[in-house]
Amino acid sequence: MVGQARRIPAACAAFALTLLLGAPALAQTAQQACAADIKALCAGVQQGEGRIAQCLRSNQQQVSPGCQQAMAKASTLMKEVAQACEDDVHQYCAGAAPGTVKDCLRTNFRMLSMGCKRELFEAKRAM
Repeated sequence: MVGQARRIPAACAAFALTLLLGAPALAQTAQQACAADIKALCAGVQQGEGRIAQCLRSNQQQVSPGCQQAMAKASTLMKEVAQACEDDVHQYCAGAAPGTVKDCLRTNFRMLSMGCKRELFEAKRAM
């Protein structure tokens, strides 16, 4: 149960990142800020499940300052969204298979708490 409790917020954070990356401004900003770093440091890394972000974190000493700033901003926003949506994930998506929490939350979007919805919208708008 403890392992599951730790996995769910991470899944919510992944969902938040997906939403944020879906925002045109963030997609443009993140691509512009980190494109050269991804190409240079993570060329052989397959996209998905946070592998590119992990690669960048693993090579943090070599990542450009602009990319580091974009990553820090996204991390802060993800933490806020994960915290605001944790109860919603437990309530609506506790049985969701790994990698499907995003779809579960989308399906249940109308039932999500106002706090979760607000943080999702704020995070998207901030980008």
